[in-house]
Amino acid sequence: MNSITFFTTKFFETINRLIFQTMKKIIVLLIFTTLFYAKLTFAQDSLITTLAKKNQTSFAKDANQLKGLGWDKIIKKAKESSNVLIGEDHFTNEIPFFVSKIAEQIKFDNFFCEIDPFTAYIFEQKIKTLSAEALKKYTADYGNTFSFYAFESEFDLLKQLIKGKTNIRGTDQILLVADRLICNELMQSTKNKRAKEIYQIIRDQSKAHFSAFLKDQKNPFYLLTEDFEKKINELATLKLSTQENKIVKALKLTAKIYKSQDHHLRIQLMKNQLMADYDSWANKKNLYKYGANHAAKGESLLEIYDIGNLVNNVADSQFANSLHIMIVGMSGFQASPFQGFPASKIDENEGSLKTLKPFFKLVDGKEWQCFDMVPIRKAVESGKIKITDIKLLRIIQGFDLLVIIPEVTASQFPKL
Repeated sequence: MNSITFFTTKFFETINRLIFQTMKKIIVLLIFTTLFYAKLTFAQDSLITTLAKKNQTSFAKDANQLKGLGWDKIIKKAKESSNVLIGEDHFTNEIPFFVSKIAEQIKFDNFFCEIDPFTAYIFEQKIKTLSAEALKKYTADYGNTFSFYAFESEFDLLKQLIKGKTNIRGTDQILLVADRLICNELMQSTKNKRAKEIYQIIRDQSKAHFSAFLKDQKNPFYLLTEDFEKKINELATLKLSTQENKIVKALKLTAKIYKSQDHHLRIQLMKNQLMADYDSWANKKNLYKYGANHAAKGESLLEIYDIGNLVNNVADSQFANSLHIMIVGMSGFQASPFQGFPASKIDENEGSLKTLKPFFKLVDGKEWQCFDMVPIRKAVESGKIKITDIKLLRIIQGFDLLVIIPEVTASQFPKL
């Protein structure tokens, strides 16, 4: 072996040895780091669970009522709050039941929900003016455009609130299939002949496209098509009433939100529509029912300051307070938003639910559990508990009460 070959061989042997030693150190460091964070997470969960247990009360569904210390606590706090926000997991029977029981004991001036203001007004008018038989027929014709309120338990909640003289107020964009619902109403009121023709086309095409979608999900909703855009653009050129112009603009913005999947724009719209109605709810008793992503008093689970944060700040500016309740099912089934599709099984180890593991550990039996998050939040703020799970931190900082239902059932569409 000549000197050059010898040197080259030794050089690469040295490099390989250094690489091997470095890799060993990295692997050891990774193992150590993994074990450290596993230990830290376990310790964090243990501390939260211990504190949660001290602030845990339970209640039970007894026939058609909710009873127990946990329920008494919820009602007491709700009565003391000018704004009560329910942050839910959608598509179960138990959560609208929970909200309906709150509304039985407390008179609310306004009910804000995750639908658009035009649909909310239509619901209110139909429920107020139609006979039971006529309302049933209307629901049979248009129920699949009702969003969450297509489900029997949810629609019953609306009827209960309207009967109790609570105003129904929507803040969301128009539902992907509610163009049919809204254009059907506009057909009856418009004074513009061409507009009436376009409203009818949108209504009929929306229904046809939705039927095609239910058969094959590759088919687009009409609101997302070029033809819909052309019809909306033509409507914008016609002489219409002030309300019609407002709705046409809302339909156009709705299509933009769905096509771009712009979550920030959607939240901007929700907050804008809430504030546009400010004089109707300021200094009133208000109930809100939204997905948990929207209802936190701080930063939402989707890393944005949502409608819950806005309500909290407005209440604070009025020297009042808002109560934020997160309610979830730990197991059971959730319905599909579309009729004829199977319900999905809830897995506590998936999605945002797995974040609630420290609380799920304390759920035993069939009783519903209520956790007061305020003492846990104070422990975090004082540094007694350090939380590395950002989602869990947002839940603790964003909600005053956490309600866990051990098992939920899937919402049902009405039998027509």
